[in-house]
Amino acid sequence: MSRRTLTFIKRFGELRVNGKKTNVNTVITNGDLVTVGMPLTDHPEHFSENNQTIDILFEDKHLIVVNKQPGMSTLPTQGVRGRSLAEAIMHYARISEQYFGVHPVNRLDRFTSGIVVFAKHRYAHDFLTKSFHDKRYIAVVDGQFPVEEKKISLPIGRHRSSIVERQVTVTGKPAKTIVKRIEEHKRYTVLSVKLFTGRTHQIRVHLSAIGYPIVGDTLYGSISNQLNRQALHAANYVTVHPITQKPIQFYAPTPKDIVQLLSINL
Repeated sequence: MSRRTLTFIKRFGELRVNGKKTNVNTVITNGDLVTVGMPLTDHPEHFSENNQTIDILFEDKHLIVVNKQPGMSTLPTQGVRGRSLAEAIMHYARISEQYFGVHPVNRLDRFTSGIVVFAKHRYAHDFLTKSFHDKRYIAVVDGQFPVEEKKISLPIGRHRSSIVERQVTVTGKPAKTIVKRIEEHKRYTVLSVKLFTGRTHQIRVHLSAIGYPIVGDTLYGSISNQLNRQALHAANYVTVHPITQKPIQFYAPTPKDIVQLLSINL
């Protein structure tokens, strides 16, 4: 067990040896049963439950990884309760009698599908937010992408006339994206996208800025009407497990609407 884990248990958790409450300084012997309790966090008052079914990719005592469907926000928004992924996980926790905390490690835009990781307690959340991440997306863009691979390093900031839209601007924060061409179709190109930073709408802004907006992303310039959301999917996620500290990898298959889009544009 790492020093970091021991520190967290000392501050927030509960440690028992052979059923008796103790502390991290207790000397144990061969055959002792050591039980560690991680604290749960109460759900915020502005959360309501959402009884929509969730697509669980992985679950253990410390985290739950879900394949988010397009159209569902990661967290509840002001004035809209009972429709978010976090609230659906709260409902799942209650009906499965687990009652764990719901702490998002990453977030996706409402109409982006794919992998979202939630920690079940504060230590796991703290560990994961500071750990290594390798996130890969699938994006379908308008037109024929001209190169096999391209690095995009353009700063991103708020759009001066919108609270939602972002733009490339010299006053923005540094942002780096690498895209690779993996499939060519009649009207579209499928790209594999790797993020090195996590700016709001980063992939959408970067691809639009170089002239290849994501199909269906009307906010950033797509003129295609064949999909009613941006064709962007968080397909692969690699990180380190908060307890075992070994690499873990998750994969979410390409959703049906994107598969169908590509099948009619071969």
